[in-house]
Amino acid sequence: MLSAAGVASFSAVDVLFYQSVGVSVAFVGVLVAAFNFAVTAAELPFAILFDRYSNKLALQLGNFIRICAFVLFFFSVSEGGLLLAQILAGIAVAAMSGTSNALVINQIQSSKLNADSIASTFGKISYLSAIAAIVGGLAGIFLFTKSPQAIWLLAIVFFIAAGIVAATFKDTRAEITQEPLTQFLKKAVKTLNSRTAVSLILANAAAVAPFILWQIKFNQVSILFLAVGYLGLNLAGLLGPLVMRWLNIRVKHIIWVALINVVPVLIFAAATDPTAIWISFVTHVACQGILQILVSARYHEGVSSSMRATAGSAVSLVDSLVVAVTAPIVTVATQQLGLVFGAAVSALLYLAVAAVSIGISKQRG
Repeated sequence: MLSAAGVASFSAVDVLFYQSVGVSVAFVGVLVAAFNFAVTAAELPFAILFDRYSNKLALQLGNFIRICAFVLFFFSVSEGGLLLAQILAGIAVAAMSGTSNALVINQIQSSKLNADSIASTFGKISYLSAIAAIVGGLAGIFLFTKSPQAIWLLAIVFFIAAGIVAATFKDTRAEITQEPLTQFLKKAVKTLNSRTAVSLILANAAAVAPFILWQIKFNQVSILFLAVGYLGLNLAGLLGPLVMRWLNIRVKHIIWVALINVVPVLIFAAATDPTAIWISFVTHVACQGILQILVSARYHEGVSSSMRATAGSAVSLVDSLVVAVTAPIVTVATQQLGLVFGAAVSALLYLAVAAVSIGISKQRG
């Protein structure tokens, strides 16, 4: 929750921060690409550290590197400095991306470890993270109106607190007898050779356009409307798991969730009325949250606990490559053609998720 609050401190206004120091929308795509290439390079080493050597060390290293990135963001406003800070942040995210979720999932009793129980666990994580993000995000927006660079100081405070909490964790070390590392890696990479992994990667990449564009869209109205939009974003994060429970949405409904999300994404990009912008954005975020929970659960159902972080990082590695390619396409399309064309990239990816999921259903049926 502290990490989520720390990320929220800047993620509500980071694109606006880049623009405030003279960065173009197209270069924002380059920054996102650099971040994801860094994640790709660092994913597997840190996941192996987590699964085979030390959970705690992986978390603490990621936490420390993330703080270093924030310090660089605070002091540097040049394109080169921002690029280096993004690379450091990507390395840190690689260290922390699968670790927290893997720690929680591995505590589920093996007799209850199935796609729907994992989805329920991811829902609880999403719910708590959304609560923390509301606090961090609103504080970040307020500080941004006073001094844009102050958002990085707030992030540093939250991540220092997270590091202090992580220092109290009891480390879980790997057993002395282990299979050879090469064999271990082959098993992790093999998990990528599945349609469930492909649908997870595509679902994550589909969120790229709204993730990059929402700040620009809401700020076109006002900074206050941006805060209202951010509240809506996290309200959707809170409601998503609840809607799943109320409507009994299960893994078998992935196809419909993906198809439905095409509509709010395009409406969000095209709308000019503030109410339509807000409602379509909240609907998209809720659908995206549900979709990520479902596709993640379906993937993790086929992964053993002994390599959960490494397998998750293998997916994240490929996902980061896909996002690194997608982000510049979105930002260039937006800058040259408009928001609707940038959002259309995400719409196409949601259609791809539905298509892959239809194949999975036929295979299992």
